[in-house]
Amino acid sequence: MVLTLSLLSLLAAAPAQAVEIEVFVPLCDNSLIACGRAAAGDPRSLEANLYWGAAYGAERFLRRAPGFQVRSRRDGASDSAVLRELVLERAPAHGERAVRLSLHAYAGDRIDTALEDFLRAAAGGSSADLVVWAGHDRLMDRTPPETRPGTDATPRPVVVLACMSEQFFGPVLRAVGARPIVLTRTMMAPEAYLLEELAAAVARHGPEEAGAIRSALVDAYARYQRISPRAASSVFSKSPQGQVVAPPQLEPAPAVHPKQ
Repeated sequence: MVLTLSLLSLLAAAPAQAVEIEVFVPLCDNSLIACGRAAAGDPRSLEANLYWGAAYGAERFLRRAPGFQVRSRRDGASDSAVLRELVLERAPAHGERAVRLSLHAYAGDRIDTALEDFLRAAAGGSSADLVVWAGHDRLMDRTPPETRPGTDATPRPVVVLACMSEQFFGPVLRAVGARPIVLTRTMMAPEAYLLEELAAAVARHGPEEAGAIRSALVDAYARYQRISPRAASSVFSKSPQGQVVAPPQLEPAPAVHPKQ
């Protein structure tokens, strides 16, 4: 009896397993959208790229964010699709769970590979608790790649931080069985403060609490973009989740879009 009580006490005291978030970040590419100065749109510049090394880029911002620690960093070959894999962990406050983010920096000129890998992960090819896309909405430019879930795959909850992702990503994700947690309705900036607040919301509420996650993203977007909460709320969709529809048949779009 004493042994049983001791074991239960140890189990109760053991920290909960960290929530795993897998993030796909295709670097900004000036040949696809207006990223700003040349270095910000260099599709293979980890140090200067708008979505990775700039002030609000994924690695630069999150490495400096309070409570985040880098656990590992691995660089790919200079000509590879994945230029860097970065793992950060967010330390939990009282009542929170630890959150581990695994970020993949894809070369902007290999965004199609990033898209295919992301959709495969969303369809169940990832073991993460939440799968995230943060970058240009490539489905504005091309038809969706064919993605077939594995027979034993469990589709994942998904967040897409990209322009108009409800329109372009939503049907594709639902067609492979993935559950969109938060998508977007307008043009937007997929910047790293959104990943910071996403991690905080997941730490407090879990990876499938769509309302709490959306609220956190709205608050962060309003604060950093210096717009009203109402205007920020219009960016993030409140679409029904879980509905499976056929992927859209898209015509090729122009090569250049307004800056995200």
